[in-house]
Amino acid sequence: MAMLSAKVFQKLFDSSALKQPQFRLYFIATAFSSLAVWMGRFMFGWLIWKQTESFFWVGIISAALLVPTLFITPLFGVVTDRINLKKGLMLWLGCQSVVAFVAFLFYSLFQPSLISLLVIAFSFGCIASAGSPLRLSLIPRLVDKQVLPNAVGLGAMLFNSSRVLAPACAAALLTVLNAEMIFLIAALFFATAVFFNAQLNDLPAAEREHQQSKLEDLIGGFRFAYRSSFILLMLLMTLINSQVGRALLELLPALSGTFTSGDAHDLAVLTACSGAGSILGAFFISKQQGDRQHLTGLIMMAMLLSALALLPILLRPPVVLLAALVCLISLLMTLIGTGAQISIQLSTPDDIRGRVMSIWIMIALGGPAVGAFFMGAVAEFLGFNWMLLIMIALSSFGAVWLYVQRKSLTTS
Repeated sequence: MAMLSAKVFQKLFDSSALKQPQFRLYFIATAFSSLAVWMGRFMFGWLIWKQTESFFWVGIISAALLVPTLFITPLFGVVTDRINLKKGLMLWLGCQSVVAFVAFLFYSLFQPSLISLLVIAFSFGCIASAGSPLRLSLIPRLVDKQVLPNAVGLGAMLFNSSRVLAPACAAALLTVLNAEMIFLIAALFFATAVFFNAQLNDLPAAEREHQQSKLEDLIGGFRFAYRSSFILLMLLMTLINSQVGRALLELLPALSGTFTSGDAHDLAVLTACSGAGSILGAFFISKQQGDRQHLTGLIMMAMLLSALALLPILLRPPVVLLAALVCLISLLMTLIGTGAQISIQLSTPDDIRGRVMSIWIMIALGGPAVGAFFMGAVAEFLGFNWMLLIMIALSSFGAVWLYVQRKSLTTS
């Protein structure tokens, strides 16, 4: 049995992006930086809750962390296509370490205030947004094309695991440490990520035929995405996913309050199932082929299954079944979002990758906030069932539209 397990593990490793030394270094670095990011986000939310005990201000600080994505990411997509990726990555992580260390120093000397929390959180969000195109542009430069889905899937597993583990670790540490010490730990984690990324080979900017102004580069990125019917289709699927699966998971507290007893235990169960589904989805996508047609079929099936998974919620299922459905929807959401990201990566040359991927980031990260607002308004004024019906209709439309467009997908 032990020999069989060893052979299975070896087979998995042989087909994994982790077999490639450069990606292995980046993966270790990302493990530290992902934990640091989510620990920081948790601490800002926790501190402002302790300061105000207001859901409104918790929402405001969440927006301070997320809103920069909509405005900063496209600009730094342009920068990403112009710079040495290794140096840019190290500078980005170094800046995050500095902000976390500043938070540690400030809150060691002064009591947290509403203004200071908002300013530092906004700075943290701005820097995090600036590095997103850099991070997504780097991965295809570290691995062979055939293992790109595995590399992206492993990155998604890290992201989703950290989203669950980091707040739990921070909450546990708060029982024995002062709040400012968590920021110090985050700063050290970012610094550790810098150390591992320093071992990467040099990654100069991709060669370009024509030099343009930054504004022309920005417009060029949007023009490239618009002129590619395949990329445009994948961005549409990402947008639909952000209004359905992602928006639903953003509304988990309301879902728990509507269909369960609404206590903290039920919400914790639903949240844990959501995290488990995301990790399983990332693991599944990491085992797929780097083929656009195959990934498109997978996204189409995930869209259809998402619509079917939403139907039983209309019948107000018991908590156990609701938790299973949330897990499934989260899994399918990850397949759609990550599959679309990989498909766009496979369709984009290195010299414009940062700008194109910044558009995907805007939709993937900013879309759920808009979706949660819109769907929440529908549920508030028309009823939760109407919200679910709109989500089912959108997801069904996505599956049908992909099916209709399938013949032209490989030629665009």
